[in-house]
Amino acid sequence: LTFNDLVYDPSGAVTSSQPGVYEVHQNLTLAANDTLLLDASTMEIYMDAELSIQVHGCVRCASRDDKLIVSGVTADASSTLFELRFEDADVSILSNLLVEYCQQILVSNSPITFDNCEFRYFNSQVIKYMNCNPIIRNCYFHDNQSAAVNSGVNVMGSPIIRNNQFYHNVLSNVNQPQLNLGPGSVNDTIFIEDNIIVGCSSMSGGIVIANLMNVGNTKAVIRGNVIENNRYGYNQQGNNIYSIIEDNIFRDNNLETNPMNGGSGISIYGSDETCAAKLRRNIITGNLWGVTAIYYHSVDMGTAEDYGYNCIYDNGNGGEEYDLYNNANSNLAAIGNYWGEDTESYAESVIFHQPDQANLGLVSYSPVVTLASEQLPCYVQDSTQTAVFANHENLSLVIYPNPASSSCY
Repeated sequence: LTFNDLVYDPSGAVTSSQPGVYEVHQNLTLAANDTLLLDASTMEIYMDAELSIQVHGCVRCASRDDKLIVSGVTADASSTLFELRFEDADVSILSNLLVEYCQQILVSNSPITFDNCEFRYFNSQVIKYMNCNPIIRNCYFHDNQSAAVNSGVNVMGSPIIRNNQFYHNVLSNVNQPQLNLGPGSVNDTIFIEDNIIVGCSSMSGGIVIANLMNVGNTKAVIRGNVIENNRYGYNQQGNNIYSIIEDNIFRDNNLETNPMNGGSGISIYGSDETCAAKLRRNIITGNLWGVTAIYYHSVDMGTAEDYGYNCIYDNGNGGEEYDLYNNANSNLAAIGNYWGEDTESYAESVIFHQPDQANLGLVSYSPVVTLASEQLPCYVQDSTQTAVFANHENLSLVIYPNPASSSCY
């Protein structure tokens, strides 16, 4: 089926004002085993308010030079807008779409790929997934009222979120991150790689991965991202979560107005020691707290056999610098990192642990590494205001334009 086919249905659900431009006036359901082809002849689709397109078959958006516009007829983000629902659907590929003035895209038990799409002006979460592993790549999410990607606390899913831009989402300024993920699938891994996540709201964070109901066994890789100007950078909560956090920049996540309520570059908050995280070669700077490890946890920031090579510096609040705060009775290995200066005495001054409060776990941080180490990530700023983050181990690069900070080395 194409939209042009739907115009000829006598129900009047779809009309066309001019070639390639369609208006939808009634709910549409695509049955199982049916395919809706959005080819190059379909240029614009406008949805009346409070309607839904429900997909049980599959949708294919063909390769095209421009983006197909799918928009609500009203531009009032406070009204109830249309929904796209993929429920027990077949494999769908949505590419080269611009979706705007929409309520949400629900994906439940449906394999789906979003590629090279733009999502803006949603008044709820943009993509909400349940019991499936959506692929989200090369997309741009901006100026939405709620989270860009969201899942429930008791449903499993392991999305692949790669090479996207998330900019100024959660404009409603509620306590929600731009990526709000629940527990992962038992046999799959969550990948969040090579994304740029820039916030603007004092209540909205960057990324959360949470397993609060002991569902499944969450495995996650957070790699090569730039996360800045949020309430916090990355927050991991609950149990049965095993994450690798490497080659990221967590910078200036300091919009929280009360440091007791947030502001960490990375926060690991475990209900037991199965809340595990391995940190390697990250840059963590300008946050209210650098890394916070809370309650119970198993955090590896570097061992004697495998140095961390993280750069953690200039994080603090209330006139004090807190680059690592081990607010738990679990011990923590953080060997082979750079803390802003090259001495162990300085590292001790910016790490809060057992010597500062007797009931806390001990942080092992000796030896520290210096900026001369070839294994450290490199953060460079030139006259064109371009920052380059390089992982010397595999020579990968992330280019991030217009950084706010003027510091460089």
